[in-house]
Order: sequence, then C-alpha cells, then structure tokens
Amino acid sequence: MALSPQMEVLTEDEWLELVAELHLSPRQAEIVRLLLSGMSDKQIAGQLHIGRPTVRTHLSRLFSKYDVQDRSELIVYVLGQFCERWRANGEPQW
Repeated sequence: MALSPQMEVLTEDEWLELVAELHLSPRQAEIVRLLLSGMSDKQIAGQLHIGRPTVRTHLSRLFSKYDVQDRSELIVYVLGQFCERWRANGEPQW
C-alpha cells in the first residue's frame, strides 16, 4: 500500500521485514501502517472500506497482542521494534 511520500515512516523493504518480524496479518499490517501515517479510526475505516467498529476491533487485538494500552503505545512499540532491529544490524543509533 503506497502512502504519500511525507507519510512514509519506513522504506518498503524495512516495512515488509518489520511486518514479518511482528507477525502481522495483512489486515493488521494495513491498520498499523495507516496508524503510523497519522490517520484516525475514521480515516482508516474510510481508506480500507470497513466500519469504525472493525478498525477498533483490529486495534484492540493489536493492543492485546503487544500488551499496550492505546494507539500511542502501539506506535511506540512498533517503532521501538524497528529501532532494536536496526541497531542489531549494526546501523548507527540516532
């Protein structure tokens, strides 16, 4: 799924590796990517042509899966996993 350039957080290759590492289903990956781009539940629902309750169900399952409380913690968790992986591969720290 392509986002506008200003909304990209990770390269496509980095994103695909992170999705695999986090064991995200295709729909979970879409939800997380749109969440990372700053979209609200309503915007994610519109983008994916699903209802807001469905978005909230996906988010709730992701919160449980990663033991986080809200969307902010989920974003921090996902980006934290990326940073850990990045550092483990010998990349410089920010």
